[in-house]
Amino acid sequence: MDILDSFAAILAVRAPFKGDDFFCKQVNSVAQNVEHAHLEAIGPAIAMHKTGAMLGDGTVTQADTFDPQNVQVFYQRMANLLVGWGFSGILKSATEDLHRLYCQFTKEVGKYHISGYFGIQFHVLPYYRVDKHVIEIQKELAKIADDATTVFKDMTGAANAALAAEIEKRGYVNMEFQELFTKMFDDEKLVKDLDEKASAVESQFPQFEEMGKRKNKLFGELNDLLIELYQTSPVTIDYNRLMQGEEGVTTYFDIEVIKNKKTNAREAYINTNKVKKDDVDEVARELVKVAKALMKARIP
Repeated sequence: MDILDSFAAILAVRAPFKGDDFFCKQVNSVAQNVEHAHLEAIGPAIAMHKTGAMLGDGTVTQADTFDPQNVQVFYQRMANLLVGWGFSGILKSATEDLHRLYCQFTKEVGKYHISGYFGIQFHVLPYYRVDKHVIEIQKELAKIADDATTVFKDMTGAANAALAAEIEKRGYVNMEFQELFTKMFDDEKLVKDLDEKASAVESQFPQFEEMGKRKNKLFGELNDLLIELYQTSPVTIDYNRLMQGEEGVTTYFDIEVIKNKKTNAREAYINTNKVKKDDVDEVARELVKVAKALMKARIP
């Protein structure tokens, strides 16, 4: 279970809180400010720029990308600024081409435990480096495919002839297919002999194996020419849109009541009407610190 799953399990304590009491209004307002600050501050780190790339057919194009390393630098700068907050480190997850970079910050404020999640969701798309060698490799692979088809036909014909001759030699030439199949099923030596005949024919076409080796080598060279481009959107996405695979920036805050500091036992339910004003103000001050740290962490 990753942090996202953990947050889903305690959705009831996630801002924005439902209600119009002092706690809900204050915390929701500051949490929203943090969300806006996150989107604005991370903007330069996820700013898209054009770069040259090559498609599978050899076409050169200009594709959009950003550098995920800038996102990691941003979150590390934020962690350095949030003194007194616990930091999960920068975490990654991926499902096929859909990736996430995220981190979690935690803080105990009086009898409350604050947990904040910050992350981006983006797609990773494969392209080829702009290199004429990509086209050269593809042309050679196409020729190998054509040549291999011709050789395979010759090899298959020769193998069929050799197997037919062996079957005729054993007096099985007039057998029905089902009868011959049953014979082969029962006679392991016959199967072995026929297999040896087929292998002997294959050895007469060493170019087929060489073409296979060359093809594998060329595919390896193509893989070395692959590059990854990263695409996301400078928009805020909620949990549902995150789960639906949309690109964007996401922010969560969960607040729980600490029941036992020694055992770290916490309760998800908060009776917001009964939270003291001083406690609300203290929680709000900590969230304001997060917003300020986000803006200071912004990469120029």
